[in-house]
Amino acid sequence: MRLSFNKFTPIICTLTLCIFLSSSYSVFAAPPVRISIATGTGSGIEQAIVDRITASLADDGNIVVSTVNPDWFVTCKIAENVDANTGSIRYNGQVLVKTRDGQTLNSVAVQKYNQDFSTSGTFGGGFGGINKKLVDNAAREVINSAAARVVNPIKQAAILEIEARDRIIQAQTLADQDLFDDALSLLRPITPDTPHFRAVRALIAELEMEQDAFNRMTDANNRAKQGKLNEAINLAKDINEKSKRYKASRAKIASWKLQLAKHHAK
Repeated sequence: MRLSFNKFTPIICTLTLCIFLSSSYSVFAAPPVRISIATGTGSGIEQAIVDRITASLADDGNIVVSTVNPDWFVTCKIAENVDANTGSIRYNGQVLVKTRDGQTLNSVAVQKYNQDFSTSGTFGGGFGGINKKLVDNAAREVINSAAARVVNPIKQAAILEIEARDRIIQAQTLADQDLFDDALSLLRPITPDTPHFRAVRALIAELEMEQDAFNRMTDANNRAKQGKLNEAINLAKDINEKSKRYKASRAKIASWKLQLAKHHAK
C-alpha cells in the first residue's frame, strides 16, 4: 500500500508512476524535471530571454522544457522604459524560478540603464529620438545577462532535484517493506537547498508516524499473545488516526476487548 502524502501526493505519484519499483533496494532513475518557461507580459525582450533560456537547457538530460504538468515555473518579467527626452533606456525586472508548491528556487534581478549622449539624439537611426544602436545593445546585454545568470542555477537545482527524487522513491519502497530506519536514513540528509525539501520534511513526519504505528502494533500483538490484553489495548489505542494501520488497530482493539469481556463473564 502506498503511503498517503497529503498535498504533496501529486509530486510523489508522478515519480512512482514513471518508474517501476522493485522490492529490492537498488538505485532508481528518477524522471527529468519538467519546467515551464514563460514571459510575464509577453514583451519582445521577455520572449528573447525565454528563448535563450530554453535553448540553453535543451541538451540537459535532467530537464524537459514543457508547459504540460510542470514541476517548476520560470517566469521572465521585464519592464522597458524608453525616455526620448533624456535619451535613455532602462530595463527593470526579474527572472523568477519557483516550484509547483510555491518554493522559490532562484530570483535573478534584471537592471540595465543606457543613455545616449550624442547631440542629435538620433545618431545611427532613431528609436523614438534615441540612438537605435544604443537600444539594440542594451537589449542584447539584458538578454545575455539574464539568461546566463539563471541557467546554471537551474541546472544545479535540477541535479539536486533528481538526487532527492531518487532518495524519495527508494525511501517509499523501503517504507512499504516496513524498513523505516533505512527509509528515514535516506531522507534526513536532504538539505533545505533541495527543491523537494518541504515535501521531504512532510514525508519524514509521515514515515515517523508510520514507524511508531508499526512498533506499537508489533508490541501490542506480542503482549496480546502473552495474555496481556489491557497492555495491548493501551499500546494500540494511541496509533495516529492518519496511519495506514489505524483501521487495523481499531479492529484489534475491538477483538481484544471482546476477549476480555468473555474472560470476565466466566
